[in-house]
Amino acid sequence: MAPTTHILLSAVLLSSFAAAAVASVGTSCIPGMAIPHNPLDSCRWYVAKRACGVGRRLLTQVMKARCCSQLEAIPAYCRCEAVRILMDGVVTPSGQHEGRLLQDLAGCPRQVQRAFAPKLVTDAECNLSTIHGGPFCLSLIGAGEQIEP
Repeated sequence: MAPTTHILLSAVLLSSFAAAAVASVGTSCIPGMAIPHNPLDSCRWYVAKRACGVGRRLLTQVMKARCCSQLEAIPAYCRCEAVRILMDGVVTPSGQHEGRLLQDLAGCPRQVQRAFAPKLVTDAECNLSTIHGGPFCLSLIGAGEQIEP
């Protein structure tokens, strides 16, 4: 084989390995795989408490510890997706609806909670790294400001 053919074959193999790696990460961030079913259920009331000062009468630090513990148990590359599922839900490959635990509460609209939820990974809250290499979710920035029909 000519050297050009070897280079081309190597490039094709390398790109297919890279595509397979990206695909495996992207498909594993679904409930029941790298993320537990209904992830971050303990964060629901913590988000309402921090966003609006309403919710359960547990100590805020106890609620935060439970929420951060659940979030920390999720692999870093899936944490933003877990927060998104908490905010908006997901339909699993089996057709089940999961997540979307943030609901309108008396004195705390869902949109206010959605605006706070991406902050769960930040330094001020759980201080956890994500797929983006730090304590932030680029894909969720501004998500709380979107208006639903």
